[in-house]
Amino acid sequence: MTEDKFHEIYRQHYQIVKKVVYSILRDLDFSEDVSQEVFILFFKKADTLQEEYYKQWLIVNAKRKAIDFCRKSYQVHEVTASSSDEEELFSEDEVIWTSYHAGQQSSVEEEATSKIVMQEFTGRLFEDLEKKNSQWYEIVMKMNVEGKGTLETARALGISVESLRAKRHRIKVWINKYYRHKFEDL
Repeated sequence: MTEDKFHEIYRQHYQIVKKVVYSILRDLDFSEDVSQEVFILFFKKADTLQEEYYKQWLIVNAKRKAIDFCRKSYQVHEVTASSSDEEELFSEDEVIWTSYHAGQQSSVEEEATSKIVMQEFTGRLFEDLEKKNSQWYEIVMKMNVEGKGTLETARALGISVESLRAKRHRIKVWINKYYRHKFEDL
């Protein structure tokens, strides 16, 4: 891959990669760092990828890198809970962490673990959806991840709005059939 081609791809997809990473990390600086790592990995692997799948590859790997970052960060910065039964409030850059120790609410550690498990579940769902039907995957990515509207998505995929609505219904039925029980087990 030429340097010019890489810069073009970078300019096209950097914002969506950063948005995906930020949706997991909720930290702008870390999101930029992880996004850079994704593009470095992409540059190394680009010659083995088909050009039409660059965007999907970047999104999936952005999510994976962000989850890996959370895991590594969680292992390095373990949060220790005190044994008091009082509510503890920690304010850091306008973010409040709440922890009830009397069993009323889950601890910060449990909440972080639960969030990571949910993100892994979502990642598996997206991977399975792409294997099941690539157009369904495109619909979900455009409408739910990128936030595009019905008309814009239908035009981008070259289908009618009615067809898009029917496909979205089939997607929901498929997800409900194969993932509802897995979701409820989380």
